[in-house]
Amino acid sequence: MLNKFLLINWISFILFILFSTGFFVRGDEMIIEIDNPRFSEKGLNDKIYEIKAKKGLKSDSNLELFVIEGKFKTEEDGKWIYLEADEGNFSQINDFIVLKNNIVFYTDGGEKFKSDKATFDMNNDIIKLDENVSHENTNGLIHADSSVISENFNNIEYTGNVSSILITRIND
Repeated sequence: MLNKFLLINWISFILFILFSTGFFVRGDEMIIEIDNPRFSEKGLNDKIYEIKAKKGLKSDSNLELFVIEGKFKTEEDGKWIYLEADEGNFSQINDFIVLKNNIVFYTDGGEKFKSDKATFDMNNDIIKLDENVSHENTNGLIHADSSVISENFNNIEYTGNVSSILITRIND
């Protein structure tokens, strides 16, 4: 009786695993489909990040992500930086994410960066934006071919074709 009960529980567990996670093979590596993957870190140096997605495909040390949201803060008194993107590829070994399509980084202070391609080096707190880069804030709008953001959004470098529209305010 006990053996039958254990067998039924074991089969139920295996079926649960098979239905909740999809497996398939691409080339020589096994790919695991994950619903709602989420990863986060709080380091000793007050660095915090959390990244989540609607779906992920896990292989070796990489995780391909779809419909991504995230937030991070690089220092205790630093500002929160939020992230949205359609697709990405996260390297767990390097704490590095490559993003594609409809990428937006923004802050509570009203700063917003958009691009078609980006990378985020979480170890060094460096964001590189490429293709159709725009930076919007309360002072205006900047368009560039590429941009590098570092030091918790305090150092921003634009390269390539750069244009800006500044908003001037008249004091009454």
